[in-house]
Amino acid sequence: MSSEIPIAAGISVDRALNIFRESVNQPGTVFSTDHWLLPKLDQLRNLLTDPITQDEAQALLDVLHERHPMSDLIKWHECRPVSWPDFFTHREDLKKEEVRRRADERERRRAAGLDPYFDGPALVFPDDLHPKISDSCPDCGSADWKSIVYGLPTEDTEEDARRGHFILGGCVLRDAERYCTACFNSWPTKPKGSKPAGRPESIKRSVAETRSGYARLSALANQPPSPEEPTVHRAWARIDGSVGFLVSFGEERGRVTKTVQYTRIGGAPLYSPWFWANRDDYPKASDLDAVAAIRFEREHQPERHNLHNNWDIVQAHRRKHPWDEESYRRERASRCRAELSRLLKLARSSPGQLPEVVSVRSRDKEKEFRVRFPWGDAQVRRYRFSPLDPLDYSCNTDCANADNSELARDLARAAALLAEFPGLATGARPFPPTVH
Repeated sequence: MSSEIPIAAGISVDRALNIFRESVNQPGTVFSTDHWLLPKLDQLRNLLTDPITQDEAQALLDVLHERHPMSDLIKWHECRPVSWPDFFTHREDLKKEEVRRRADERERRRAAGLDPYFDGPALVFPDDLHPKISDSCPDCGSADWKSIVYGLPTEDTEEDARRGHFILGGCVLRDAERYCTACFNSWPTKPKGSKPAGRPESIKRSVAETRSGYARLSALANQPPSPEEPTVHRAWARIDGSVGFLVSFGEERGRVTKTVQYTRIGGAPLYSPWFWANRDDYPKASDLDAVAAIRFEREHQPERHNLHNNWDIVQAHRRKHPWDEESYRRERASRCRAELSRLLKLARSSPGQLPEVVSVRSRDKEKEFRVRFPWGDAQVRRYRFSPLDPLDYSCNTDCANADNSELARDLARAAALLAEFPGLATGARPFPPTVH
């Protein structure tokens, strides 16, 4: 298709852009309207060389045939650090370097006793907010554990997880807060229910499948061990009858979990194996893991250090400290009001140091402010959960180029506060509304 469109090196800018405009909305080309396209073409007219080069011709054709968006073309022309084919690798390298730089800044904040992600000191929760679970693994007793962080991972959280600060637990919030790196146990965990949930016909079908599957695995366990079979080192029991097995295959270690929900209604145990990334035949590997666990069970009793896996501590804490949403909301509102008062005092005491707010964007419950310092720009985000909740300003830029990054972040937030409520600078209007 690209050979049919006469955009090539050596033609004038006006001719290249006219050909581009005439070629849109054709089969195999990008769809666009003049309302969106014409301002982009005017911008390109000032960025392209005249006549256009081979790289520029190829870039226009890539955008026209939807191989790359128009934004990539404009960004490449604005910086032009490398050729068009190398631009995307260069951009990814810059993004990775920026992620590493932000991670280094968070390391510095951690070392200084500050919260690595939010402004101000590290947030310390009241003693009665979370139960005091064990600092050693309830299974193996190891003190080598990491916190589990839930939610949609970002580039920053993935980098911090890679550096070993915590374990990513996925988007679904679960009960487990800690993860043992020695035996792969997660705690605290709620015991499994006495019976599986689901439609009666589905449960009946699953009971039959567990019985046939366990019969097949038991027959394999009666045969001599396979050389490919993993080694089972230890096993731990739970109050609900489930058992965790620590297994290894070569240099890789994992955990096989046995659950017994279906045995209470006439079924058989289920063995959920660890996913071995270095083994291609996963169904075969699953059978080998389950067979190894069955062999180990026949010869050893599972250890019973903490049958509840700290869940009894969680239950006792919940009975003693029932969750009070209203109390938590009041406490959070009090903290936000104190922080807003501190920012307002900073703004009134140092008006000459406040950066300029150059743009404001509003969407849903939040606003984004772009403030300009002599050394560069910073981003401030203002969020409010509901009309009755207090305002929360956070600086999304590390301000590493400033002489004092913490002061720069506070000044950026103070500037955003005054930009939204200019009367606060002189006390001409009351403080922004908060929770009553």
